[in-house]
Amino acid sequence: MTQIQREPAFVLAPMDGMTRASFRSVCFDYGADGATTEMIQSLALGRAKKRMSETFAETLVRFPNEKNLAAQLIGSNPAMMAESARRLTAMGHFDAIDINMGCPARKVVGSGNGSALLKSPELAIEVMEAVRDTTGLPVQLKLRLGWDEDHITAPRLVRAAALMGFRSVTLHGRTRMQMYKGPVDVAAIRQICESVSIPVYANGGVACAEDAIAFLRATGAAGVAIGRAALRQPWIFEDIQSLRRGGAPVERLAPERVGLVKRLARLACGHRPEKVAVSEMRKFAHWWLSGLTGADEILRAMNGVTALEGLDRLMDDYLEVLAKKGDLAVHPELLPPPTLDTV
Repeated sequence: MTQIQREPAFVLAPMDGMTRASFRSVCFDYGADGATTEMIQSLALGRAKKRMSETFAETLVRFPNEKNLAAQLIGSNPAMMAESARRLTAMGHFDAIDINMGCPARKVVGSGNGSALLKSPELAIEVMEAVRDTTGLPVQLKLRLGWDEDHITAPRLVRAAALMGFRSVTLHGRTRMQMYKGPVDVAAIRQICESVSIPVYANGGVACAEDAIAFLRATGAAGVAIGRAALRQPWIFEDIQSLRRGGAPVERLAPERVGLVKRLARLACGHRPEKVAVSEMRKFAHWWLSGLTGADEILRAMNGVTALEGLDRLMDDYLEVLAKKGDLAVHPELLPPPTLDTV
């Protein structure tokens, strides 16, 4: 069965502890077509009283420029998933409900959630039906091919999602046991895409804009969900659009990279304690500033910065030094070897 033809979409895949509203907002500014919140635990939300913890409430934050945002719900108890979906719907805050059956983390699958549901397709379908029957919002599903190569359950679950009228499916082309290692099964994704009429977004193995375009073509998917590659290059969405128009990705010079650190920090301070938000910038600065002259010194200096004002001053001074040297480009020989698997 062929899919209804739509303009391909390139969306930000959810990553626990990373895709908070502030980072999503940056990706939307670069042209992401959609995103999903971090995981919302159905047991926590379903049983929540009127007062939520600050950490939990932060998961529900949405910035004005997030034009297509789904609330990502995780759990394996159909009744609790239904109640959580009801509450999320009542908030009037999100555009869709996304059911997570893809997370491979040990702490998640150990509780029977995420990818663990791929071992129990009957229960997975109960969860899907419970959410679908409770919310008036569009419902989405994110999953992997299966638990392992002997239990490939994605074809059955994707067909079930199509029959239930789900809006879309995001399919990671590895099993849970593969985690993020090894090749993505492009042929399996393509076969599933061709078997249903709802949009299927391919996920896995994308490291750059060129990869995303090639992945889209190879799978025949309706779009591509990009995870960890976006952490290193939130501008990947803009690069993709440039390639699709026949252009080429532009070089991201120091002013843009340094400015991004400042921008993300300011956004993060809007929904996190300032000291926590500023501290969190160290990992983003490592990804965005690496390859610039003197970046190692600046990254070390960031260890002593706890306030937004201090971070702004450090970044401004650093950029001024680079500008005076006329040295604003990234130097490939200064880049550390990649250590982060792509999602």
